[in-house]
Amino acid sequence: MSEIERLFKQNAINSDVIKKKLIELGESFLGGEWKNVTLDQVHVPRLLSGQSNYLYHVTSSTSATPYLLRIHRQERSQVFTDTVLFAILSERGLGPKLYGFFEGGRLEEYLPSEGFTEDDYWKPEFVQRIGAALPAFHAMDISVSKNVRCTKLMRYWLNGYKELEGGDYEILPTTVTYSDHPKTISVQKLSEEIDTFEKWAREVFEHTLVFGQIDFGVSNVLELNSTKEMVLIDCAFSSYNWRGFDLAMFVSESAITFNVPFPPGIKISEDLTDNSPNIRILCEAYLDADNTVQIETSKYLMILFFSSKIIFPLIDPLNWSL
Repeated sequence: MSEIERLFKQNAINSDVIKKKLIELGESFLGGEWKNVTLDQVHVPRLLSGQSNYLYHVTSSTSATPYLLRIHRQERSQVFTDTVLFAILSERGLGPKLYGFFEGGRLEEYLPSEGFTEDDYWKPEFVQRIGAALPAFHAMDISVSKNVRCTKLMRYWLNGYKELEGGDYEILPTTVTYSDHPKTISVQKLSEEIDTFEKWAREVFEHTLVFGQIDFGVSNVLELNSTKEMVLIDCAFSSYNWRGFDLAMFVSESAITFNVPFPPGIKISEDLTDNSPNIRILCEAYLDADNTVQIETSKYLMILFFSSKIIFPLIDPLNWSL
């Protein structure tokens, strides 16, 4: 646990200890009016608390520049990669600015914006905007490993489960009608599933490697108040993967409703996973925005459609379930 995570765990969010630290961070990385801010002028509501990060919106009743404080809860290697990617995207205007980083956290630009709802994810106009936004990410040449990362991560998480002595897992389809599945799944079977998928993907889609793997969670897509531009803000797990992976990930995400008041806390809309009406809309919008296409439109659309509808929906749920 880092020093700053420990500090926030041991003290109330509105305590003088926390406010003093926030002023120090503002003064250190932003300067300006933060040098004159007093404890009673600091406001710091928590925006998000997840498995990988704590996020706080730090403001004051002065003209000091507001900022987002992100406290990391990941392994150091993951934090390093995440920070490098965030800095690169920031420099290229594809996300919030990076104000500074330190052991255990970083300061980011606060973007005045509106979020979207889960219902928006089903609307054709929203799907079109997502499709049009993705090529800008996929076209980037980023100085990170060009090896596919999603299968590597799945094996890492699966090994972690195994090291914790996790055993066979019973499948209980409480909110779906699917029945063509085994009663239990084992670590060995999951490992074989990953191997099989990776073999198929490498044989067919290896030439489609792009920078991507965006987290399309409903809290990670914003519309800026100033320009109404759509911004994707969470690239913590971004890396090089097959192009269709991101398209299928969005389709999978749009089919899930979170925080429902009954077990297991989510609801999967089967009609949006088995035969989503938005896949073609997504692929066509992507194609219209992609200026790098060098093959016939119909052939390229067919490749996108096939990969996002048939192949990669098989692996997205497995990826995030692990």
